[in-house]
Amino acid sequence: MRKNLILGLFILSLSFVLPGCDSGGTGGDILLEGIISNSTQFGKITVTVLQGNTSLGKTTVSSEGNFGIRFNSSTGVVTLRFESDTFNAERPNIQVVDQSVTNLNITLQLNPTLIIIDRWQVFQDPISLSGSNEIQYNESQAEFNLNAVGGNCIFASGNSLITYRVRSINIINCREGVRAQTSASIILEADEGIMISSNRDSLIAMDDALVEVGQTTNPVNNTIIIESANQFGINASGNSIVDIDPQNQCSISGGRMAVNVSGSASVNTSSCTLSDG
Repeated sequence: MRKNLILGLFILSLSFVLPGCDSGGTGGDILLEGIISNSTQFGKITVTVLQGNTSLGKTTVSSEGNFGIRFNSSTGVVTLRFESDTFNAERPNIQVVDQSVTNLNITLQLNPTLIIIDRWQVFQDPISLSGSNEIQYNESQAEFNLNAVGGNCIFASGNSLITYRVRSINIINCREGVRAQTSASIILEADEGIMISSNRDSLIAMDDALVEVGQTTNPVNNTIIIESANQFGINASGNSIVDIDPQNQCSISGGRMAVNVSGSASVNTSSCTLSDG
């Protein structure tokens, strides 16, 4: 996955958003940062990112409660350890993805000792997978955000698989939104809202590809908006399959047409409202 302007701008802004943040780690394309709302209750706090028993980075929380650690992960799952004179606990199963920023709002609790994540946001670079590579991200608290600033957002080819099952999905400012081709699969599910907006086609499925956008198994108020400014909301061809499965409100719009189907492709728009340009 290539680096792009949005991640660079976001990281640059951290110097303003997180004053005094001591960035730990030895470098990498994953940034995990956050703010501890009640850090002053615990004195000096250190935060360590662990992968198994290996430390990937360590930093000291600023006086404002901010921290940031940059690292690489070979497994995509890390543990956060928080330590002070009066607090010592770990939060396992923190999922991370290459070329992303994970932002956590945290409260530390004593009696019982708990690390409470009040808000979990992911700011992702555009994704491009091929071959048999895969991303499987399952975190019901996470708010997934991808702003391509005019570039392509998500692309999968070959036998690759991209799966996000999260709280909400916001994929915006795309040239092309979500494209799957050959035998690739892209599955996007959320408890709450899903937004996919692009200048050209928003959802593209070609060859024998699969694209699914819809609710999780335990939705809260899942809604779906798929919109293309100048092309098709959904463009399916070959033997591809596109399945849209909202819990509640759903709309699909395109500057040319909401849905374009050719070949033997199959598109299920469920109860969505379709709007042609």
